[in-house]
Amino acid sequence: MISEASQPVHPIRTGIVGLGRSGWNIHAKTLAALPKHFRVSAVTDPESERCLEARQGLGCRIYNDFAEIINDDALDLIVIASPNHLHTDQAIQAMAAGKHVVCEKPFALSIEDADRAIAAAEAYDRVLSPFQHRRYESHFLKVQEIIESGALGRIVQVRMVWHQFTRRWDWQTLRRFGGGLLNNNGSHLMDHALQLLPPDVEPDVCADLKQVLTLGDTEDHIKIVMKAEGCPTLDVELSNAVAYPQDRWLIKGDRGGLRGTPEHLQWRTMDWDALPPRRLETAAATGREYSKDDITWTEHTWSPPADEPSAYERYYQDLYTTIRTGQPLAIQPQSVRRLIRVLERCYEQCDVMPASPTSL
Repeated sequence: MISEASQPVHPIRTGIVGLGRSGWNIHAKTLAALPKHFRVSAVTDPESERCLEARQGLGCRIYNDFAEIINDDALDLIVIASPNHLHTDQAIQAMAAGKHVVCEKPFALSIEDADRAIAAAEAYDRVLSPFQHRRYESHFLKVQEIIESGALGRIVQVRMVWHQFTRRWDWQTLRRFGGGLLNNNGSHLMDHALQLLPPDVEPDVCADLKQVLTLGDTEDHIKIVMKAEGCPTLDVELSNAVAYPQDRWLIKGDRGGLRGTPEHLQWRTMDWDALPPRRLETAAATGREYSKDDITWTEHTWSPPADEPSAYERYYQDLYTTIRTGQPLAIQPQSVRRLIRVLERCYEQCDVMPASPTSL
C-alpha cells in the first residue's frame, strides 16, 4: 500500500478505453477518488454521450478512437475496459505505444492470447496489470487467513457459489464478443478458487456449462469441480437460474468449518484432544445407536470494517506503487495465465469456445 510520508506524489496520467459498466462505474470513479495518485486525462468510447459526460465530470480529453488515445504522449497508463474480445490486441497495442496497461477481466480469451500479452509486456518493458481486483476483497483475504492459520484443520472441500435468478440480454451474453457467465463473474470466482491452491498446481477440471435463461448464445449456469493431489476439492457454482440463492462460502475441514457471505463470515472450531480417545469396534452397537462424538464448538464471526478502502482502491494503490517505484506487481500476469488456462479447459470440455478476434 502507499506510504504518503515516504513517496513524492506524481499522479499517473490515465486514459480509459470504454466507458460502460466497468470503465465508468468502476475505473473512472475509483481513479477520480484517488486524485493524489491518478488523473483521468483522456477517454474514448463509441457512445459520444458517454465521452461528453466524462469530459464534464472529469475535465478530461476526448478521443474518437482507440489509436488516438494510445498515441497521446501525455498519458502514462491505459485502462482497457472495452468488450472482452478486444482486450488482448488493445493491451498489446497500448504497450507498443509506450503505455502501461490495466486489462479488465477476462485477461484473455485463450492461453495463446494470454501468452501474447505477457510477451509484449516483456518486450516493451511495460507494466501489464490484470484487473483481478477481487483478490483484495476483505472476505476473501479473511478466508485465506483462516485457512492458513490451520484453525479448521485439513481442508477437505471449498464450495463457492454466486447465485441469482434473472435473464440477461446484453452484449456479454454473446459468444462473438467473448461473453458468457464464465468469462464475466466466473473469472472472479474461479480466480479466488485457484488462489487457494499452490501457485504451481494446475488442477484437474470437470465442468458443466448450460444455457438456461439468457437471451444470448452463451452459458448462464456453471458447475465446475477442481481437484489436485494433496489439495482440497474446489466446488465452484455460478448460476442465473437459482430461485433460492445460497451463501458464497462453505468450507469443510477436519477440525471445523466455515460458511458465509462477503458481508458476514461464521466459522466454528473444535479440539480433538478435548474428547475421549476412541478405538474401532466391531461388536454390536450399544443401544443399536450410531456412534458419534458430543462436540463442544467454539464459534467465531467476522464482518468487514465499515471504513476500509474498497478492493478497487487497494488494487490501484498497489498499482501506483509498482509504476512509480518498480515494486513487483501484486497480481502478476503469470498468475492469471493459470486462470485463463483453466477457463479454456472448461470451455473445451463443453465443446464451446469464446470467439477469437480473428474469427469475428
